Amino acid sequence: MKRRVEFYQAALKPSRDPASLTLLWRGSLAIVLLWGLVFAYAGFSQHQLQQQNRALQAAVSSGEADLNRLREGLATLNRLQDDGQRERLEQNIRARQRLLGVLNQESFVSYATILNDLARIPWQGVALQGLILEGKRMVLQGEAASASAVPAWILGFEQRDSLRGHGFGQLDISRQTDGGLGFSLYSAEVTP
Repeated sequence: MKRRVEFYQAALKPSRDPASLTLLWRGSLAIVLLWGLVFAYAGFSQHQLQQQNRALQAAVSSGEADLNRLREGLATLNRLQDDGQRERLEQNIRARQRLLGVLNQESFVSYATILNDLARIPWQGVALQGLILEGKRMVLQGEAASASAVPAWILGFEQRDSLRGHGFGQLDISRQTDGGLGFSLYSAEVTP
């Protein structure tokens, strides 16, 4: 036969009370409190979401106001751009007038005058291929049939007003691959 040995003192042994009205009342109160906490949290979350929605609506309104301000600024810039284009055109005209004034100075020689005078010089055996003018300085480049054709051509310069005052200090003649002679004639003001 077995016997049970109890190690608990009688004072420490839990009491076995049947469910009472107090216990039922406490359980109901706990459930009501739990549901109250749930509804309070839901209400608080709803309030926070409404505040965030208001903040987002304010940000959208501010963004739309900024967009309208930028559109107005763009329209203003477009109007000013037309004025800027007019100003740039006026500056361009002034610059061209200054350039025309510089070109009309006596220290410059006209291409047209030089080319007309060069065309009137008899130039048998000489083919002019390039002309560089910088003020009164001049470089003539071309081909010659013989080495004596270039000096003979230069003697014709004295008959033309635009070419008469130039002293040509250097003449370079070189043989080209096709057998012809290439020449470069530099006025006294120009050094190669």
